[in-house]
Amino acid sequence: MATVFFKINEKQEGEIEGLMEEEGYTNKAEFFRFLVKFFKYHKSPEDKRLENVTHKLAAVLKKLDEKGKLDVPLDDQLADV
Repeated sequence: MATVFFKINEKQEGEIEGLMEEEGYTNKAEFFRFLVKFFKYHKSPEDKRLENVTHKLAAVLKKLDEKGKLDVPLDDQLADV
């Protein structure tokens, strides 16, 4: 396993210690390993917002397509050329 060293300022140290206590982490290594996994498997707020807006747009386009209000049907627009 690789070893990682880095410095943080006093304010960050206090925030980390507070979070560790709140969440029950016994040491910083455990805490930072969790953060890496969390970052890897969770989407950023911007990613979530973009995904949400995309789903809303898809729903609107689907309704318009069902009503025949699109100049080119969705299936034709999405077909591989």
